[in-house]
Amino acid sequence: MGKPLYVLFLITIVVTASGCLSGEEESTPENTVEKYYEGLNDRDPEQIIDVLSEDVIDSAGGEKNLLATLQGTVDDLEENSLVFEIEEMTSSIIGLQAIVEAHLKIYPKGATEASRIPYTFYLKLEDGAWKIQDIG
Repeated sequence: MGKPLYVLFLITIVVTASGCLSGEEESTPENTVEKYYEGLNDRDPEQIIDVLSEDVIDSAGGEKNLLATLQGTVDDLEENSLVFEIEEMTSSIIGLQAIVEAHLKIYPKGATEASRIPYTFYLKLEDGAWKIQDIG
């Protein structure tokens, strides 16, 4: 293997190992909360379930029951044309647990006024990814 080809091979291995070519971003508490609200804004119950811990799914009676409940929730959001926008977010990680403080702006599409509501998300590291365990 020539030197330029060898260098290209090494660069490819390093970039692939770092996740830069995989298209997947690293799981962080912040991007987990962002994905939760993207799921609400996209009206996508499966995207919402993807960021919830197994404990939450099990306590809701399993994925099928939770999916039905979330479908009703997103239908209501669509009927009211509600949009969620994260204004600011801070987080702290302690071992396998994390807390995310998020200040949200909630408004109907096209509205000039919005409600501003603080939420606290409690997350845990589950199978290498941050999952929402509770929202307060």
